[in-house]
Parts: sequence; C-alpha cells; structure tokens
Amino acid sequence: MSADHPETAASVTIITVRYRTLRCTEPGCKNLGRLLLRYADVGGRPMSNAEFCHRHGRARIARDRAAGLKVCDGREA
Repeated sequence: MSADHPETAASVTIITVRYRTLRCTEPGCKNLGRLLLRYADVGGRPMSNAEFCHRHGRARIARDRAAGLKVCDGREA
C-alpha cells in the first residue's frame, strides 16, 4: 500500500518525529519530516508509514479525515 492511496486503510496514527533526520516525502519538498503518518488496516495492523513536514502533514491529515479514515493523534501533549 502506498501513502498516496490510503483508500484500503481504516485508520491513520499521527506520530511526532524528533530524533531522526528524515525529509518530507511530498514531491518537491525539501523540509524535514516531523510528522509520521502510520496507516493501518481494519484489524489495526500497520500497512505503511509516510513522513511529512508540518505543512504537508496537516494537509494529509485533513484529506484523510475527509476520506473517512479514523485519525488517532499519538503526539505527546
């Protein structure tokens, strides 16, 4: 499964990336990826991960909510 096609996923968990140096997976973006979106199937089994900068991560979260995915916020308060 690709993060670009989450229609087979049932949920997405938002995780904050702090200690790894990852780049945003959005094409053309050179920012550091600070949000990890972990897509899971109906049984809760992880299917894929995607790293995004804050701007692209917020856009993906909004898109996933609109698509009907259950969004779980796993970030620390």
